[in-house]
Amino acid sequence: MRRWILLFVALALLLPPVPALFDEAKGIVTYVTDGDTITVEGVGVVRLADVDSPELAETGGPEAKEYTRKQLLGKLVFLDLDNITGLDRYGRKVCIVSMVNDDGSVGENFNCMLVDAGHATVEDVKDNEFDPREWWETTGLNTDPIADKKFVGSTESDKYHYPECRWAKKISPNNEIWFSSSDDAKSNGYVPCKVCHPT
Repeated sequence: MRRWILLFVALALLLPPVPALFDEAKGIVTYVTDGDTITVEGVGVVRLADVDSPELAETGGPEAKEYTRKQLLGKLVFLDLDNITGLDRYGRKVCIVSMVNDDGSVGENFNCMLVDAGHATVEDVKDNEFDPREWWETTGLNTDPIADKKFVGSTESDKYHYPECRWAKKISPNNEIWFSSSDDAKSNGYVPCKVCHPT
């Protein structure tokens, strides 16, 4: 029995990594909650991975919702589903959403489109399979999605730091979360580090 287990593990290690499946699921967008949350027929409520639009009560929130509504409502989309946690804390499916070309092939990455249009910022959440730097490269956009991030925190803590802080350097890359300002960090429930005093 042990020999079969070892053989299975060896074969698994030899297989190439599975590429992103931008068409793992598909469906018609039937409802737009806000800029980064939609409902897809046959799939359910979808939260766009690694991007964050303003809430409806915040500045820019209604505009973000309207942009998403105009682009997606009533249209077929492809979904790349997160294969790590699958759902966020609200039970929504975490996905990269792609437009569908006229010939039925996978089109533009809507997560990127939303940010590029100024209706969302990048939030590189570490508990899903996606890396914004990787999927941004596929769009041809000449932007670095987290270049304007000034502070770093950990998903395992409520503190945020300057990147050069000794405590920041102890954060595992898998747990990093980046913020563009102190207000950005505080609005996500983080408090300043008492060693580096980020402001």
